[in-house]
Parts: sequence; structure tokens; C-alpha cells
Amino acid sequence: MTAARTPIVSVVVPVYNAMPYLEQTLASVARQSIGTEAVEIVAVDDGSTDGSGAFLDAWAARHPGAVTVIHQEASGGPSRPRNVGLDHATGTYVFFLDGDDCLGPQALERLVAMAERNGSDTVLAKLVGVGRTIRKEVNEVFAKNVDRADPAVVYWTLMPFKLFRREMIEKHGLRFPEHMRISEDQHFVARAYLRSSVISILADYDCYYLVGRGDKGNITAGGLDYPTMVTQADELVGLVTELTEPGDLRDRLITRHAKVELLRRFDRRFLNDTEDERKAVVELARPYAERWVTPGVFARLDVAERLRVHCVREGLLDELASIVAWDAAGRPGKTAVRDGRLYAAAPYPPGDSAAYAELCDVTDEVVRVSPRRRVEELTWQGSVVALAGYAYLDQVDTDALTTEAVLRHRGSGRQVAVPVTHEETPHLTVSRGRETYDYGRAGFRVAIDLAAVADGGPLDPGTWEIGLRCSVRDLTVTGALGGALGAGIPRQADRRTLALESSAGSRPYTVGLDIQGSQLTVTLKVQPDPPSTFTRVKRKLGRVARVPRQRKR
Repeated sequence: MTAARTPIVSVVVPVYNAMPYLEQTLASVARQSIGTEAVEIVAVDDGSTDGSGAFLDAWAARHPGAVTVIHQEASGGPSRPRNVGLDHATGTYVFFLDGDDCLGPQALERLVAMAERNGSDTVLAKLVGVGRTIRKEVNEVFAKNVDRADPAVVYWTLMPFKLFRREMIEKHGLRFPEHMRISEDQHFVARAYLRSSVISILADYDCYYLVGRGDKGNITAGGLDYPTMVTQADELVGLVTELTEPGDLRDRLITRHAKVELLRRFDRRFLNDTEDERKAVVELARPYAERWVTPGVFARLDVAERLRVHCVREGLLDELASIVAWDAAGRPGKTAVRDGRLYAAAPYPPGDSAAYAELCDVTDEVVRVSPRRRVEELTWQGSVVALAGYAYLDQVDTDALTTEAVLRHRGSGRQVAVPVTHEETPHLTVSRGRETYDYGRAGFRVAIDLAAVADGGPLDPGTWEIGLRCSVRDLTVTGALGGALGAGIPRQADRRTLALESSAGSRPYTVGLDIQGSQLTVTLKVQPDPPSTFTRVKRKLGRVARVPRQRKR
């Protein structure tokens, strides 16, 4: 009697009128490099009327023992067939594959290997669009392989095309909500993320091909109407609130729903709405804007999103329309520097209003990418390290720019500033929308004399980080230089012996110029004094005294 095989992966395929795509879907599973013995297909025909059910039966007959086919009445969405597939799955892992998509040949082997290596409960499979667009924020999730991913990072992709450990699914009773026709996968995946002990990302192989059907038959092609979208998202916000503690993780997860489901409706469509339609959509969104957007979520929105939330909460239809138009036009108007902070030139609220500082402050957004900098020349002659390049604050003209090279001691935190000579850089001036930002005075040149930079003497021994500090009207930002070196500058460490004059006289130093992570560093180490003549003689006599005497015969 032959024992029943235990598959490694159960591939659950919900099928509804998937011909002719279904053939390539199943063929992509049959070609998996992990081997046919490691895979079972659980295909659930959800009342197809195009012959998909008969095709599944014929495929199962040609591949005995490899395919389980279940036929059921049409349920109207993929939740029911996926749940039925889960009920019949026996593999260690489960992978959901839609009946019109397909897998890369090594997808399951690589996904399982990552799960086994890391003990992962969920492994994200890199997505590729074929006639379909993958959203930018989803693509960014797959920038690199990650063994232990941050749940808030992967939360931007809530599609179910992932490898899940079946034990985790059954332990927590995870199933797809059957009252939803679209976006039902978000609820399942969100729960899986928050119940997973380890989440991994497989980004270095094209695992899953999302295929756009020529007949627009993908169930998601029509999208969701806004009322349904925010209502379903509200359930997810409730789920996140239930399964997380107040704090950073919860705020970051809910921010995704505020940005995607709540605020994206307020785009050019809003400008094309009638007055009554604008009023209706704002009234619909208001309770969610009040409930979801806590101070922690509000702080994670950009300026245009914050302004939208404010206008929705206050019912300001005309002001909201002006914000949407301003955003769609590329946010015209130059940022203003006031009391060390930067403010966007939004059409609302007025600059002298109480809400202006809270809503229009873009300092943090600008600081994240500032200073814009590049070291194009780096030389070391004698005790002088010379740098030249450019540095400026994003969205701030350079007419009042002051730049300094700053050396910071890694141990004590002591800082030494060296003023630069500014140079003209007219080629850096750029236009953004209707505005021109004058970066024509961003060039710098500075000579750091290691023998005299610290109040006329050498730097203290230890490692010093070299950065650039840019200031404009009380707004100051410092940036590291390790990642800002031009292509022609060598990356290898350079170590030399220099005689530097200190209060104790001229001393030999070992000096090293190096890149450590994001930092350009200089390290100084005082060489020990050479031994005196008396010490050398004493050591020599000591060695002679330790020579063993030969025994007398």
C-alpha cells in the first residue's frame, strides 16, 4: 500500500471563467523547479460557464494525484473558492495563485528556501505586471531581499500572492471575508502579517506574473466605488487597532489607509465633481478623517495630504478644491523660510492664520533630502585635506546660504567647524513647475589643515566624521559625505604618518582617511615615543640574561 504524499506547498487556485489563461497558469505550476512531488494544486471552480471546470477535470486526469478539483456554485468573488481551497490544502505552506496569472519557474523553490532559512510565516513574492501596472509603493517593497521585514513596510502590498505557513493560518483561523467581492484579500493578508512571527521578502527573482486580461475579465479591473472602499478600509483600521498597541507601528499601518483609501479620491475627479457631489464625498469622508487620522498619523502625511484632511474635517469645499488644484499643478509657489522653518506656498490657509504653521510646515520633508550635496574633488597633501563640490538646501535659494565643513569627534561629540569658500554653480539652478530655485551659489571649496584646525593645533586623537553644514536664515541641516563622493574619488582607505605640532611638541601621528558606512572619516592616532638609549640597552641586557646556560658535561 502506497502512503499518501505530503506536499511542501499547496497552490490554491480560485477559478472563474479563466479560459484561455488557465492553461498557462497550471502549466507554470507544473514547471516548478521544486518538483511535482513537492506541490499539490487545489483548484476551485466557482461556477465557471466558459469551460474552465471541464478543463480542470481534464488536467487532473492527465496529472493523477497532483490536482484536486472542487466544483461549486458561483459565489461572486474569490473569497469563497480560496477558503474552500484552504479547507482542502495539506501542504506545509500555502500559495494563492489566481487562474489568469502564472509563476516564474523557480518561484516556489526560492520562496520555500527563504521561509525555511528564516522560520518565516509569510514570504512576499516579487510581482511583475504583464499588461497590468504595479503601484510604485508596492515596487518599492521589493527593492531588496529582506529576511526579517518590518510589518509596516510590507503593509503597502496587501495582495494574497505570497507564501504562507499553513500552521500559522490554521492556528489563528485566518479566512477570507466572504461578504466582500473585491479587496477581500486585504483583510486576510493584514491578519497574516500581524500574526506572523517572521515576514520575509524575496525580491531578487520574478516570482509572480500579474496578467492583464484582454477582455478586462480580472475581477479588480472595475475597482471599488468610494463608499465601499472607505467602509471596507474602516474594517481594516479596526482590525489594526485591535491587533496592535497604540504607538508607532499602529500609526504607520493606519497611515497607509489614510493615504490610499481616504485621500486619493480627492484628486482631479473632485475638481470635476458638481457642487452636490463634492459635498456628498466630503460628508462621507469626514468621520473617517476624524477617526483614522490621529496626531501620529497626521504627522506622517505630506503637506497636501494634511491640507486635504483639514478641509474635509472642516467641510471647506472651495478651499479643498483649491488645494487639489494646487497639488495637481505641481504645488506652485516657492517655499518660505521663517524662524528656522520651511513653509509651502499653499493657496490655503493664509500665512498669518493660526493653522498655517501646523498645516504648511514642510521642514521635515525638506530636511530628509537635504543638504543636496556632492564632493567632486578630494585631495590630501601634507597635513591638508581639501574638498570641493556643491551643497544646498532643497527648495531654498542659495543667495543667503552659508556652508561649513564640520568635523565631529565620534567619542566625545566635540565639533570643529571650518568655513568654506563659496563658488558659483549656475548649472544647478532648476525649475519646478512654475517656480525656479536659484542654486547658483551652492559650490564650495574648503581646506582642512589637520595640523592646525583645532584652535591652531591638531585634532584630538580618535575618529572624526567629516560633514557639511548648510544654513539659511536660522534653518540649519548637516549631511554626511560617505555617500556623496563623486565617481572619480577613490573609496579605499588612505593611511599616512604625519608629524603634527601639539602642546607637547612635534609628535608623529598615524592618520587615516576612510569611508565608514555613510561617513567620510579621518582617524588620528599618536605613535608611541621611540625607546631611549638606556631603555634599548636595558632590554638588550635583559634578553642576554635570559639566555639559558649550557650544562657542564
